[in-house]
Amino acid sequence: MKKVMMIALSLLPLSAFAASPQPFNFICASAGGAYSDGQGGVWLQGQPATVKQMSDNYWEARQGKVVLSITRQSDGNPDISFTGPGRAHGACLPEDNRSFAPAAQGPSFSCKGVSASSMEERICKSPELSALDRKMAKTWRAALDKSGNDTTLKATQRGWIKGRDECWKETDHDACIKTQYQQRLGELQKTYGLN
Repeated sequence: MKKVMMIALSLLPLSAFAASPQPFNFICASAGGAYSDGQGGVWLQGQPATVKQMSDNYWEARQGKVVLSITRQSDGNPDISFTGPGRAHGACLPEDNRSFAPAAQGPSFSCKGVSASSMEERICKSPELSALDRKMAKTWRAALDKSGNDTTLKATQRGWIKGRDECWKETDHDACIKTQYQQRLGELQKTYGLN
């Protein structure tokens, strides 16, 4: 068995053990915004790119007809250029004023480690409920700011979460969760004059 494992490991490309491109947020002229999360994900104009490692310090990320050339310089900073259709090409420059990170898809909380069959798991699996949760998080922060960090508001929010989690008793869990979010959002928006 050990021999089989050693053979399998020797057949894996070296790039399987290599580092990912470092995080970056660049603008690439006509190719648009380029973003890396530093964990292997690269996006161009919000769309995921296919990343291929060419050496320890060089990657290519392809999205459609555009190819990003990503180099890790000796000082650790990225150097990025692009080629595209119609002989388009050029250097990409760091962008500090805009983020090209992909739009959030999940809820405001981490879905790692949520209990199976919990209401949190249902929220994680539903784009609609995840969007409501992100809206709740934004509205909640605004309400908390307007209330001056009111302890009563915090207590009522904890109570609301417990009530939302009681949706497991209902036949249609998702409809119940959606109703809970919509009602609470309406309360917070009306009470604190929020949109």
